[in-house]
Amino acid sequence: MLTQMIFLFFLLVFSAFFSSSETAFTSLTLYQIEHLSKERGARGRWIKDLSGKSDILLTTLLIGNNLVNIGASALATSLTISFWGNRFVGYTTGLLTLVVLIFCEVTPKQLAMVHNEAIALFTVPAVKILSYMFRPFIWAVTAISNLLISLFSPGESRKLTLDSLLHLVNMGRDMGIVQDYENRMVKKVFTINETPVQAIMTHRKDVYCLDKNLSVLSVYEEIVDSGRARIPVYHKDPENIVGIVLVQDLIKAVMREDSASESLKLKDLMIEPFFVPENRKVNELFNQFKQEKLNIAVVLDEYGGLAGVVTQQDVVEEIFGHIADEDEEKRGHKIRPTGKHSWELQGDTDFFEIREILGIDLNHDKDTMTLGGYLIDQMGEIPQTGATLRLDEGFYRIVEAENNRIVRVEFNAAPREA
Repeated sequence: MLTQMIFLFFLLVFSAFFSSSETAFTSLTLYQIEHLSKERGARGRWIKDLSGKSDILLTTLLIGNNLVNIGASALATSLTISFWGNRFVGYTTGLLTLVVLIFCEVTPKQLAMVHNEAIALFTVPAVKILSYMFRPFIWAVTAISNLLISLFSPGESRKLTLDSLLHLVNMGRDMGIVQDYENRMVKKVFTINETPVQAIMTHRKDVYCLDKNLSVLSVYEEIVDSGRARIPVYHKDPENIVGIVLVQDLIKAVMREDSASESLKLKDLMIEPFFVPENRKVNELFNQFKQEKLNIAVVLDEYGGLAGVVTQQDVVEEIFGHIADEDEEKRGHKIRPTGKHSWELQGDTDFFEIREILGIDLNHDKDTMTLGGYLIDQMGEIPQTGATLRLDEGFYRIVEAENNRIVRVEFNAAPREA
């Protein structure tokens, strides 16, 4: 009788062992698994191997847990009948359920969540041995399970999607693990693969460029005052960019102060421009910038005409936000709150920022990249300063329009349904 009671005790201990092992292994992060495999020798490598075979790991632990729990239940029933008879079997079952729940399930699992690395390292040798001992049962259980899954959910599989990954980043921000600026940067890094160059370029109307036939001395002061490092130059038409002048080359030429510099024209200093289509993805452009050691590209529209220019700094700012030069005036945020449910927005605000800050998804055409373009599409005309528009998401008023473009907008959000 004493032997049976000792055996029952060890069955309960093994139940706690399997429960804690399951939680310890499943709560390990990818970073923890990699760290253990590199720093904790053979046991760490076993953990990585078992974690990569989740079907074998979980089936091994579940088989072991069920065997010891069923064994403990049968043994406890046998002991109860021997001591007190059949009438007390129900009481024993209730008591055993409470003991298993507290001491073999809840408590071990909570401890395993706090000390998952230590418990995984302690239990992995036994789990690895059992995974080989139970292998025939594991194959049978897995085969039956896969058959049932294929019947009820054919062709479906769980994959880590971009949306789920971004959701994890949001959770990290809500928990205080990830700062707001880190949250924005991480999202920008992942969404930049889908962002076209058109969304970050300087539009052709804002491109500072000069005629290639101008003399260097006549535009020297103007170029220096502009603060730019690279100047696009055109032939006859400002939309026909034929070269790029590096300001450092221009300064060197002027500093020579010889007769040749006096007759020098911009075309004598220009280098061949690098052209990209406006639908080129930003991450692809950045890789080209690095590979070809370039800092500026001329963006062409679908008809081969000038759409704008884009620089390496534009790409960096798409992730990190605006980077001001020393002599540049301080620039405010593109979205500035003016009331509880009202904001002032810049016309070139992109839809990602609107969604992130205002929580509003604007239903826009795929070729439209900014709030200004969206409002022009909705109005069906080029709006003037003071024009208003009411849409499902709220009320818009054009605060400033210039050169057929929307510069600033006042937005009042529509009340949201409870």
